[in-house]
Amino acid sequence: MPKQVSVEGLKKYCIKVLSKAGLSRSDADTVSEVLVMTDTWGTFSHGTGALVNYVRALRAGGIDCNSKPEILSEGGSWAVIDGHSGMGMTSCCMAMNLAIEKARTNAIAWCGVRNSSHFGAAGYYANMAANRDMIGISMSNADPNMVVPGARGHTIGNNPFAYAVPVGTGHPILLDIALSAAAHGKIKTMKALGKPIPSTWVTDAEGIPTSNLSNWPATGSLIPMAGHKGYGIAMLVEVMAGLLTGAGILNEVKSWVFNPEESAHLGQAFIAINIEAILPIESFKTRIDSMILQIRQAPTATGSDRIYMPGEIEWEKRENALKNGIPLPDPVISSLRQAGQELGITTTLFD
Repeated sequence: MPKQVSVEGLKKYCIKVLSKAGLSRSDADTVSEVLVMTDTWGTFSHGTGALVNYVRALRAGGIDCNSKPEILSEGGSWAVIDGHSGMGMTSCCMAMNLAIEKARTNAIAWCGVRNSSHFGAAGYYANMAANRDMIGISMSNADPNMVVPGARGHTIGNNPFAYAVPVGTGHPILLDIALSAAAHGKIKTMKALGKPIPSTWVTDAEGIPTSNLSNWPATGSLIPMAGHKGYGIAMLVEVMAGLLTGAGILNEVKSWVFNPEESAHLGQAFIAINIEAILPIESFKTRIDSMILQIRQAPTATGSDRIYMPGEIEWEKRENALKNGIPLPDPVISSLRQAGQELGITTTLFD
């Protein structure tokens, strides 16, 4: 049964664990902020439940706790950052902040990161831009865990992609998706909870769709969302976040979970579009609010009583979490306890 845990209490615990694992206080703050905010959205597959894996990668050396991201090259509207195998959140917050800064002058900016590690939820970084009245786009490649049409086995990553758009009233429109039919972390959570999945999410060792997770992920692969469409977008992300940044691509990218002693060689890309440079921001917000209203006023389907905007459910969960605490599922709490135990840290936060 989920346990309500305070946002600040959880953040303090994560900072303590990450600091004990070797991160500077500044980096521990950044990583904890990303992970805990992700939990407030209810996206537990990419939140603090992954803390134990970050700890293991930090201790094994796959993530360098002492590295600092470095701008390798840049122009007026672009930059490439070397993450030097440090925490992905540190390099990626730096990259999106730099894209936002450059977009203030040049309307649109792209910043990429190479030699990175897992960055958590892509939506966090897209939302950074939306909070500055810009359209934000973020993406990352991943170690191959997804099949492509006509193949079997791990061929390409499920390469997460997110965008965020500011609005006049309420929270930004926010979409954060993996390009598989379901995210790896979500399927892992479903398996841990013993819940069934559709047969459209994974294949078996022969490339045949299955709902049997008993041998997954050792055998079998994720299925792209919408078949060739998801595959095609995954290719774009691989180019933008991997190839263009100089990061690893396809099999050059290593699993940070299963190979915590190896640098993942991940790549990420961030785009910020300065609305005010193109259109008066208040005019944009008035029109997007009108667009949202028009969609909300569409006739509802039988059995439906509401039409949601992308990200609206997550924002409502966050408001509830800030007020009442985060309802952490049992597997997440177990994972959080384990992260502390491996470092000799005890807590009563989850009692």
